[in-house]
Amino acid sequence: MKVHTELYPQALERLQRLIDEAAARGVEEPHTAALATADRQARPSVRTVYIVAVDEAGLLFFANRESGKGQQLRDNPQAALCFYWPVLQEQVQVEGSAVAQDDDLSDQYWRKCSRMIQLGAWASDQGQPAKGKPRVHQQARQLEQAAGFEAIPRPASWCAFRVLPERIEFWPTGWQRLRERLRYQKEANGQWVRAVLNP
Repeated sequence: MKVHTELYPQALERLQRLIDEAAARGVEEPHTAALATADRQARPSVRTVYIVAVDEAGLLFFANRESGKGQQLRDNPQAALCFYWPVLQEQVQVEGSAVAQDDDLSDQYWRKCSRMIQLGAWASDQGQPAKGKPRVHQQARQLEQAAGFEAIPRPASWCAFRVLPERIEFWPTGWQRLRERLRYQKEANGQWVRAVLNP
């Protein structure tokens, strides 16, 4: 087991290299990961999210505060992510606390979203029961016509979250399953340690 101040940045750099390699190999949406959360009773849920940024501040993604994942993150702010790229025979697991980010950061990334994503965020009452036949596409078109060429503001419920890693594990896959796993973990004293695990 190795202890070193550079282990956390090293783990993040390795994760980013895998994302970049997956993109170079033509993997569709290489930045996506399965996000697992749980409610107050520890009942788990999992869904796929787009990871916007990987840096020392954490792994950034967006969620509607009123959606199922938004409510779970508010009630039980622990999360796990799993990236999986079959073409690379690699997966990466990340666990840690999830923290809502401030409005400035949410606004910054909102402005980078496509107009269709912005319209969809306004048109859909995400995760809520539909009253009658869903009309999300029609509502999005109406919003687009009403907005014209004006910028579309960020809904208050659309928020950036960061997973602050406490464990990052590189777990190679493949039929032979004999490749070593590598775990980076944050100890109670704040130090990161690295350990090689049996496959």
